[in-house]
Amino acid sequence: MMSHLAKLTITQVKRQSALSPQEARRTKLITKLEEQLKLAEAQAKGERYLVIKPSWSRDADGNRVRVQRERQVRPWWWQEGEGVAMLVRYGARSLELSKGKRAISIQTPAMLPGAIHTLIAAVRAGELDAAMDAAITETKRKSGKG
Repeated sequence: MMSHLAKLTITQVKRQSALSPQEARRTKLITKLEEQLKLAEAQAKGERYLVIKPSWSRDADGNRVRVQRERQVRPWWWQEGEGVAMLVRYGARSLELSKGKRAISIQTPAMLPGAIHTLIAAVRAGELDAAMDAAITETKRKSGKG
């Protein structure tokens, strides 16, 4: 009689470890930049962009129920003369992209999605790692946690 386990291929597998802190920070920033990209594309079409997120609420009987809430996405850019100026935010802090410079100047609002794509590529390449580390260190220092 053949055992059931003999029909399976049994191997030793090392489970993939979680993301490194650096990769986790990159993923978080890329997610937020992609949100900004969708917002920019929606505004270019004259549409409203909202993110639906699950949340808890109480019903009429006082029971906790899962509900869908709209979360407004605030733009990281503003009109600056003919063009647009944009900050890159990590949490509540804007990142220093170059020594003493935090804003990106974009010639026209139509060029905004292209600039965001470039920023996403820069994050994937690790070009903003030092700026994210500095923002985290600054936050810890100001809150007294560091």
